[in-house]
This record gives sequence, structure tokens and C-alpha cells, in this order.
Amino acid sequence: MMPAPPQPTPAPIHDIADGIMVRLLSPAWLPFWMAAALALLALIGLVFWLTRRKRTSPPPTPRQSALAALEQLRREGPEADPYSFGVKISDALRAYIRDQHGLDAVTRTSVEFLEALRENRAFTINEKEALSEFLESVDLLKYARLSAAAADIESLLAIAERLVRGQNAMPASAAK
Repeated sequence: MMPAPPQPTPAPIHDIADGIMVRLLSPAWLPFWMAAALALLALIGLVFWLTRRKRTSPPPTPRQSALAALEQLRREGPEADPYSFGVKISDALRAYIRDQHGLDAVTRTSVEFLEALRENRAFTINEKEALSEFLESVDLLKYARLSAAAADIESLLAIAERLVRGQNAMPASAAK
């Protein structure tokens, strides 16, 4: 048998190069670290701003404002000064009518307002009668400085609240 032809001796396998040590703190990496730090600060600032900013709620509707004013008057109770009560309840209802229906109820006298209201179709006959009785009673409190019993105050509050809520506002005289 023939001897096998000589085989070339394989060359020893060596690593191509020693391991490359990446130095993350070297000056070459400084711009990357600065950009990362700025991005992180910006993200923290954005989160802080989003959580701290005031949530703006829509302004209250004329109905909500009037009901809040009437509730405040109800909390003051019958111990309130009748004159002051008359002014406040009249202002609350007149401001509601102005803001909700666009009628100039604030600057007119009660008689002028009721005259303008006569031809207005935004209010039913019952509502017009209730408004007439309401304004007459409030004018007596404001200008004649009459005193008011707790039942009178409650009656005025009930009429005003029904008018604001748009419920079938019956004048107190018709409800009896």
C-alpha cells in the first residue's frame, strides 16, 4: 500500500484581533450621553407639565349659574334680610333670563320687562304669570321693605327654581 500523500499541516487558528474594549465614558461618547440626558430631562418635564397643569372646565351654563345662586340663597335661609334676599333672587333670575333667552331683564324695571315679555313666545302663559307674581313680590321686598315669612321666601325660591329649570311654572296664586 502506498503511503498516503503528505497532508499539509493546517495553520494554527488565531483570533483576528484582541477583543475591542468599548469605552462608554470616552470623550467620543460625550455627545451621545448629553443628548440622552437632555431627552430624559425633556421627557420628565413633559410628564410633570401634563400632570400639573390645571384642567380647564367649560364655564357654567346660565341655568347652572342661576341654580347655584338659588341654592346659595336657600342655604342662607329665612334668617336672611328680606331686602338683601329680594335683591339677590331678583338678580339671579334676571341674569338667567338675560343669558339664556337674550332678553334685557337686568336693566329694565319690572313693568318694562313684563311689557317686553308680553309678546315673547319663549315663555308660556303660566311662566309669564309666575314671573309677574315673582317680580311683584320681590319689588315689595326691595322697595317697600316689607318683611317676609319663611313661607314667602320658600315660595319665591320655588317659583324662581321652576322658571330656571323650565318646569311648568305656576304662579303661587294659581297653585292654591
